[in-house]
Amino acid sequence: MKREKCLLLLLLFLVPSLTGCWDHKVLQDMSYVSAVGIDYVDNQFVLYTQMVDFASVGKVEGVSSEEASSNIWVSKATGSTFRSAINNLYNSTQQRVHIGQISAVVLSQKAMEKHLNQTIDVFERSEARLTPWIFTTEEPMDDLFSITPMFPQTPLLTLLISPESNYKQHSLIRPLKLVEFIALNKEPSTSIIVPTLSIEKKSWKKRKKKMPEMTINGAIIYHTEKKPRWMSKDTLLGVRWLEEKTTHTPLALNDGKGDPKALLYFENPKVSVKSELSAKGEPVYNLHIKVHGELSQLNVPMSLKKLETEAEARIKAEIRSTYAAGLKSNVDVYHLEEIMFRHRYADWKRLTSGKSFPFTKNSLRDIQVDVDITNTGMSKFKT
Repeated sequence: MKREKCLLLLLLFLVPSLTGCWDHKVLQDMSYVSAVGIDYVDNQFVLYTQMVDFASVGKVEGVSSEEASSNIWVSKATGSTFRSAINNLYNSTQQRVHIGQISAVVLSQKAMEKHLNQTIDVFERSEARLTPWIFTTEEPMDDLFSITPMFPQTPLLTLLISPESNYKQHSLIRPLKLVEFIALNKEPSTSIIVPTLSIEKKSWKKRKKKMPEMTINGAIIYHTEKKPRWMSKDTLLGVRWLEEKTTHTPLALNDGKGDPKALLYFENPKVSVKSELSAKGEPVYNLHIKVHGELSQLNVPMSLKKLETEAEARIKAEIRSTYAAGLKSNVDVYHLEEIMFRHRYADWKRLTSGKSFPFTKNSLRDIQVDVDITNTGMSKFKT
């Protein structure tokens, strides 16, 4: 009996000292930002946010596109600084806003040119993580953020929030994480390829009504000491052959009239880039690329050897064409300067003393491509 009384007294002493979750926030009482857009107009930061009703994220069955659209809210606020634009956003929010779940950051080209370090600084000092995807766009951001996914899906299944699924099936311009951009931005020698989102209004219809969807139509090439330059997806085709994370990319072989002869898919290129100095002391580069793939379509009789030879020639042509386009825009699309910076720092330091790193049409010297087609399906090849 005495023991029971002691236990009771101990309980009475401990219960008042127990801490409760007095500051606990109910999930549905908060607004969650899924994407942030940043523009710079008339010396003002323009901030856009996309907020998604997370109660609808798990609901797929029986949800119409109209219902999915109603679960997306888009806001706009301005300020003389990025932080003040965020504070001005809070003026009209009805609930507490949580930015720790941001999945995408979208910048206009003007926002990349003006006070980008200020934007990065705010992200690094806030509760927002550095893991969102980073994009650029020249589309109206409120239109971009209002696009809903195809079919009755969660509003988070778009290229804006989940670009990796599309890239695994159709690898052209690799999606980029904000943390990777920040790390590369601190390097004096690195050019960064930031994908550009646009709105495709012609490809899809529902009940004969055109349905806008997101697409990657190019990228901005960013360097800390140069003006950001935009390049289209078609001019950047060579980039995929120097990107080892390329998982599934198409290559069409056409005849002299432009008619398709064969369609192949390639994956996981192995890339070796070696830098050296020419007799004139200029930087030159030699590339060696090994890539294997599969035959998807064959319209004319061809031997396997001829198929591989034509694919090699086509890949070389794309690499040189993209390099020439980058040279015309004064951007280093293949990060070649970084190769010199990493492996020949003394030469890089001398070449950049008081001037930009030199590039000419002769800087990209030798390109060796080895194609290995390992899957031909049931096709019969001409011997």
